[in-house]
Amino acid sequence: MKRLLLFVVMFLLLTTPVLFAQGLMDYVDEVRGDTLVVKDYWDMEGEANSLYQVITLDVTDVPAGRVYLLKTNGYYPLINNPTTQRPTVVMGEDNTILVNNKDAASNPPLICGYAWEGGNNTGAFLIAHDLTVKNCYITPSHQNLGYGWAFFDNVAANTTFTLDNCLMERTRWIFVTGGGNPGFSCHISNCYFVNMSGQECRRNGGVYDGFTAMNTMWVENSTHVMAQGLIYKLRANPFEKVVFNQNTFINMSNLVFLDLGYQSAMSTTNNIFINCNVQGYGGVTIDEGEEDVEKLPIGLVNVYPDPDIEGDRKILVDNNVIYWDPKLDVVVPTLIANAVNGVTTWVSQMITMNTRTQGMFDDDATYPYLAEGKWYNVLPNFTDPKDLFTDQLDNLIEFSIATSDTESAVIMPDWRLINTGPDNFIFSDYPVPVDLSYDNAELLTAATGGFPVGDLNWFPERKAEWLAQRDAIYATIENQLQTGTTSSVENAAGLPGRFSLEQNYPNPFNPTTNIKFSLLKDGDVTLKVYDALGREVATLVEGYKTAQSYEIPFDGSAFTSGVYFYAISAGDQKQVKKMILMK
Repeated sequence: MKRLLLFVVMFLLLTTPVLFAQGLMDYVDEVRGDTLVVKDYWDMEGEANSLYQVITLDVTDVPAGRVYLLKTNGYYPLINNPTTQRPTVVMGEDNTILVNNKDAASNPPLICGYAWEGGNNTGAFLIAHDLTVKNCYITPSHQNLGYGWAFFDNVAANTTFTLDNCLMERTRWIFVTGGGNPGFSCHISNCYFVNMSGQECRRNGGVYDGFTAMNTMWVENSTHVMAQGLIYKLRANPFEKVVFNQNTFINMSNLVFLDLGYQSAMSTTNNIFINCNVQGYGGVTIDEGEEDVEKLPIGLVNVYPDPDIEGDRKILVDNNVIYWDPKLDVVVPTLIANAVNGVTTWVSQMITMNTRTQGMFDDDATYPYLAEGKWYNVLPNFTDPKDLFTDQLDNLIEFSIATSDTESAVIMPDWRLINTGPDNFIFSDYPVPVDLSYDNAELLTAATGGFPVGDLNWFPERKAEWLAQRDAIYATIENQLQTGTTSSVENAAGLPGRFSLEQNYPNPFNPTTNIKFSLLKDGDVTLKVYDALGREVATLVEGYKTAQSYEIPFDGSAFTSGVYFYAISAGDQKQVKKMILMK
């Protein structure tokens, strides 16, 4: 009798998505002030959809600070897709930065779709009001090997979506869509995107797409690994503000930015681009609607003349690392030799800019606010990249060639090292198996403020220092954007004329100021701040620096008013100056 009852219960769980009408608290494990701790699949004894139910049923006397807290190692499959009814916050309980968490027993909560007998759902959130999601693993897929097209879908005007410290994997299209609703803002930070593939289309498999003018796209300190499609599809839709700062991109088969050239306020700074924009451009209808207006190849930066915005257009690109493995040189010649799609005029898109864009950046008289700074052409000496530059590089090349054929039905292979096989389809590799820190002396101080380039989460101690100066650093980047300048400040001879430490400006200051110094020769440098009692309160620079002039921001918002001293040490050269913080 017990066996029969167990069979009946399991049958009902598998075949019926929602059995009984239940109340909000049936899905809540604990109430912590304004926070509801949501029961997961196992707490519900094999019933899916608890996250949807909590968000949907929570309608009475909801406090402004409501948080839906998901459990570490929790499983939250969705039978129905929740729509935000008010500004909504969903977060996992462990704030540890995902790429730094090496505890295999502390997985972020999994939000995904679900399959049952007779139906399935690949999962989604509909953004009708502001949405923040933090500390989660999210995949638009379900356990029966089903892929979804997107996960976060904006369905209203003037909403803001914030994605922080999340791991996302698998998609037929993208993870986030702004839809056709204007005024959308998307803020992404501290995220890890991997295996962006799932559809038989060389353009599909990325992070973002949208179809109208938007407000803000802000992406910082995030890592992107193994993608087959267009990663950030800005298209011809101008944003009021676009910022890509301190990110890492590795093995992106198609374009990192589908930017058709109409942005008017965009900064691309301190990023690492390794083996990106690999697919060739053939000028045939394979990319119709998602190609340059003049049918030129699209590089990492793309600008098109637009008389309506030229007076206000400001584009900054500075302190970025680029590298293309020599093995990638085979891609375009192979397409030409095989006359793929009947075309023998294939060209490479493994470029920083096409000829039109480069000409516009070089024409300072016509375009004074298009500023191109330094590109570092080097492969960082990553600590532990696993097989990203061996087996996965071969997969990248094979896919990038094969998918150029308009008849192609290939999909980029999964890159899994831990959770392999169909039984682990919805479970990503965790802990994250690579370590993308590096030890190149030049790159460790090449970013704005003297920080490492790329995603700073691979350098936790430097990331903490960066966070303390974040506002000042972005003030520096914004100043460069508005003035058409870059971070390399050198004299006409190309090198400073002397070792010097200049007076900070402004002085007195509240709360930010800038400190300039010049080096005669390469070497290890420290720049520190001390209070009036001689106690060290901040380290602004510590590491190898090349001979040139620098401008370093200092943010004193965490300090009290008073006199401070800043001191530089470079070899046997030392200088000290006084500054005043006046709040």
